[in-house]
Amino acid sequence: MKLRHIVQEGGQALHANKLRSALTIIGIVVGIFAVTAMLALGEGLSQNIEDRISSMSSGDISVQGDLTMTDFEWIRSQLYTEDVVATLSSSNPTVIISGTEYSVSVSSPFGDYLDANDLDITKGEVYDFNDPEYEEKVVIVSSSLEDAVVEDGGQSILNQKISIGGLQYTVIGIFEESSSGFMRNDGTAYIPYKAAVGNVSNTSNFSSMAVYLVDSSYYEIAGKHILEGLNASRHLSLDSEDLFSVSTAQSMIESVQETSAMISLFLGVVGGIALFVGGIGTMNMMLTSVTERTKEIGLRKAIGARNRDILLQILAESVFLTMIGGIIGILITYIVSIVANKMLGDSSTLSLVVSSGVVIFATSVAIAVGVIFGLYPARNASKLQPVDALRTE
Repeated sequence: MKLRHIVQEGGQALHANKLRSALTIIGIVVGIFAVTAMLALGEGLSQNIEDRISSMSSGDISVQGDLTMTDFEWIRSQLYTEDVVATLSSSNPTVIISGTEYSVSVSSPFGDYLDANDLDITKGEVYDFNDPEYEEKVVIVSSSLEDAVVEDGGQSILNQKISIGGLQYTVIGIFEESSSGFMRNDGTAYIPYKAAVGNVSNTSNFSSMAVYLVDSSYYEIAGKHILEGLNASRHLSLDSEDLFSVSTAQSMIESVQETSAMISLFLGVVGGIALFVGGIGTMNMMLTSVTERTKEIGLRKAIGARNRDILLQILAESVFLTMIGGIIGILITYIVSIVANKMLGDSSTLSLVVSSGVVIFATSVAIAVGVIFGLYPARNASKLQPVDALRTE
């Protein structure tokens, strides 16, 4: 029997039992929707966290510890280094603007900040981040901080003085700050390195450095060399992590990917429970269908139908059921993802991503469910003896 005939007869058999077929399809729809929704949620969560880590990460390599200006110059002089941005330790100074205290992240990036970051100055100007002797009491602030001040007082703070740690700084520029779902303050302020020492920081040393490489693929080799060089300058064991730690954005992303994979697996198992129930419903329908069509099967075998023909026909009916349910379940997930993502907004960490991988996996699962849960009824039907089947009441 040709495959085309098998599919046609399978479709006719399902059409003859519309209500039962519809109820079985609903069970598969619920199961496939549960699986795809859970996988889409896991993939969306993974992508969002990875994107935020990438946007928040500082350079290809991040060096933490009590770092001196000499360390900065040594790292900058390495052939694999393209840019270095150091950050002064901050004492979280109080920021007061027009008599109102604001929650502001104050820092003093030093080095190749403008080369390494696409700083978008929307108003005013910027000071020289590379000048260690520049000590003017000036500050550039994020647009989110200016928006907060304008909302409270109705006036821009550009060219105005604000209090940072008890000292007056003149706002010379406003920059556009990239949004992050982890931000929970009013904004960011950058002040010159020399002007920060003794005010927002009680040390001239840096707490961290972001190293941007000429070739980011060599982050492991470069990171190891930096750690060994810093330890050697302090007469420590080369692999010691007592004073310094070196990490990479890639290593953090890989850790997140491993965690996200475990979360996705768990969510997939939760959704799989609903799909298993739908598969049982499919098997139950096919067993009932075989029982009702015993005489028909006996007659087919009596006129020449082979065991394989009967097996393939019942399997085709089962797969046809689960495929319809799978397609509908995927479409529902896609629609729900569009609505949910619009409601959650871009700033949310949660989102549903119905990728091609999720669609292919869900389609494969739908077919597999049809084969697995249809195989037992199909085998039973194919093994029926024509004489016994024809005698069935």
